Amino acid sequence: MNPQELSHKYANAIFSLALDEWLMALNQVKDSLANDVGLAEKLQNVTLTFGEKQNLLDSIIPIVTSQQLRNFLYTLLKEGHISLINDVLGDLERLSKGGPQVQATYVTTATPLRNEDKDKFRQKLRAQYGDKLEFVFNVDPTIIGGAIVQIGDKLIDGSVATRLHAIGNVLGVKS
Repeated sequence: MNPQELSHKYANAIFSLALDEWLMALNQVKDSLANDVGLAEKLQNVTLTFGEKQNLLDSIIPIVTSQQLRNFLYTLLKEGHISLINDVLGDLERLSKGGPQVQATYVTTATPLRNEDKDKFRQKLRAQYGDKLEFVFNVDPTIIGGAIVQIGDKLIDGSVATRLHAIGNVLGVKS
């Protein structure tokens, strides 16, 4: 192996080790919250002090967790965002697979898509925006039909609900 290949190999090893600690701890906290709905509700309770919530959170954080990771979890807790842990984990796992240049692409439809339809979305969007897209498919019946696609900070809203709202605005109908 040449020096460049070796340095890349070592860098990947460090990246994997560092990321593994975060993924393991975050997954454990996520699973604990999913299995104890009462605890999850207490962490969102505005009548508890931050210190009380922090003690509750500490009870489910793995003992060997770094202070940096604990501080991250405390920040989520303090900001009232601890419920976003599933989303954070999903984004972190996507980043770990493709690096920071990968863009999360959210496709929301009124009904679940068949695999063939998901493949068509992937092909069309990759042709237009590049190969570094990681897809998450969601269902939201309130959009009635069509699709909403979010690629990074770009939003493409082709939902029937949005079109109906726009027509209502033109006609002066309040929704």
